Amino acid sequence: LRAAVLGGDLRLFYLIWLTAVEEGVFEYDEPEPMAGIGPMSASLEAFSEFFGIDPDLVQAAAERAAFPPADAASGDAVRGIISAMPDADKAAMLSRVFDGDPHVAAELHAKVRDKMAAGAGAPLVVARTVGDLRARAAAIRLQREQTVAEERAAEQLRRESEAEKARQARRLAMARRGESVWREVETEIERRETSAYDKAVELLFDLRAIADERGATEDFHRRQRAIRERHARKGKLIERLKGLG
Repeated sequence: LRAAVLGGDLRLFYLIWLTAVEEGVFEYDEPEPMAGIGPMSASLEAFSEFFGIDPDLVQAAAERAAFPPADAASGDAVRGIISAMPDADKAAMLSRVFDGDPHVAAELHAKVRDKMAAGAGAPLVVARTVGDLRARAAAIRLQREQTVAEERAAEQLRRESEAEKARQARRLAMARRGESVWREVETEIERRETSAYDKAVELLFDLRAIADERGATEDFHRRQRAIRERHARKGKLIERLKGLG
């Protein structure tokens, strides 16, 4: 970040300005200090995350570029700009490189970038206001929340579909077992344990679904009424059987 600032990249200060926007320091008609901060560098993203700046506000600000990046230009264009520099300036920079000055590269990068921006003839961009940025951040937030909600809904449908497939497979296997399932129900009830009652009722619900699919609902209700009568004194079981109708 320090090297970027020394090289003329002042987007760090835009992020600091955004923290004041979050605190409500500025009126809604206050213009932004730069055209934008896009595309975000890794160091700027790390700064934003570390200081907890609203990511939606940062994204809104980054939708516009601060300046044309020099490294996006062709090598020939960069070499042309450097060649056109006065010999004295080039000699001074090379001397600093020889002396180990760590800031030369950043300064040269800034000079090339400024030359490219001046020669690009880019149209004037009207600065956005605090109100514009807040409104755009709200729209980004809403879109993200809608996307998350849609993904959750899709995941829920997927899980329900898988659960239904599992239920169908389980019931098909039960149907093939025939009378042994009813005997298993009686075995679980005779265990006189809460978990066994739950297991028995779960089996009965599956048996009812199978009966409904095969048009044998009356036979199912006759058999489950017989179970109620045989185990009428088992209050916990009878309570669980109420859901069967």
